[in-house]
Amino acid sequence: MLTPVIVLAIVPAVLILVLGLIARVVAAQRVTPRVVQYSPERGSTVLRDALLIDADRRGASAALIDLAVKRKVRLIAGTGKREPIGVELMPNAVLTLEEAALLEVLFGPEHTPGRVRRFSADRRALAGRIKSLLLNTEHSLARDGLIADRRVTWPGVTLTVLAYLGMLVEALFIVMTLVAADWPALVATLIALAATIATIFVTPSSWRRFLPPAQAKREHLAGLRQYLVLAEVDRLRMLQSPSGAELRAAHAAAAAVAGSPDAVAAPIERFHLHERLLPYAVLFGLEREWLAKLKLEHDELARTNLGTLGDLVSSTGDVVDATADLLLAIDAAGGAVELVAAVGDLIDGSGAVVEGVGGFFEIFNV
Repeated sequence: MLTPVIVLAIVPAVLILVLGLIARVVAAQRVTPRVVQYSPERGSTVLRDALLIDADRRGASAALIDLAVKRKVRLIAGTGKREPIGVELMPNAVLTLEEAALLEVLFGPEHTPGRVRRFSADRRALAGRIKSLLLNTEHSLARDGLIADRRVTWPGVTLTVLAYLGMLVEALFIVMTLVAADWPALVATLIALAATIATIFVTPSSWRRFLPPAQAKREHLAGLRQYLVLAEVDRLRMLQSPSGAELRAAHAAAAAVAGSPDAVAAPIERFHLHERLLPYAVLFGLEREWLAKLKLEHDELARTNLGTLGDLVSSTGDVVDATADLLLAIDAAGGAVELVAAVGDLIDGSGAVVEGVGGFFEIFNV
């Protein structure tokens, strides 16, 4: 019975597993960066970039952190484990339509002064709203010609159907080999069954197809990821991108105007750069390493005598304090990705709860 098992079970199982692995590679649509990048592409947004690198699950958390980094909202850690993360709209902040939609999704339209959402409440409703937001963002990318209108689904459907049919055949062989006490054939059948089950897990159910206009944007994001991974490697000094060169030139000019030593100004400029990249570290799954780096730089700035820098860093103390709040909130939430599930009501500077998207438009005149 071993020969029929090999021909009708093992060979088909291995074949569909190989096809599943090929589909996974094709779905990734990997790009190779041409140069290391030190900042997001001008005009991009965190949510759109999340979809361009297939980081949908991390998009909302990264976008909320981006709002905090831009000082449009303030994240405040709760005093207890059951108290949600506080989110406060900063005075005179101006939200884009996408940012207003994000806050509406995270907090919902049904705010009342006495309502506070706890860690585990409304998880399903929150997930549904985030899914709708990402779907709208995906439609926007399609309208801009960056992705195809429809996802690629036929490989996943075809291989999944074949896998289930294969499991039926393998189940019959398991019964037959047990009755015949043909142990080599039974072992071979179990191997085929394992390969068939693996096919279901490795084969992507669907994936978005990136069009040629998206290639440059995805290469830029790949270059940004390379910087996040290798930021401390000395050889990156040889790979300055145009934006990186401009950053260093601007920093040198500002230091000269302020009459301050470059050695003092450099940590501030580096801190600003790395803080702005924190949302992208979340997108790339590098938030733990980047948070550790940011904490070290935060402590370094906290020990620096900022008074010698004059107008160049007149607001740096506030920046350091704001970043400390952000780091504490992420830690209290249990991580950057878990942040959106741990937020409470959205309040304005006066402490009033913002009610729905109408409240956003009324406050910020968007």
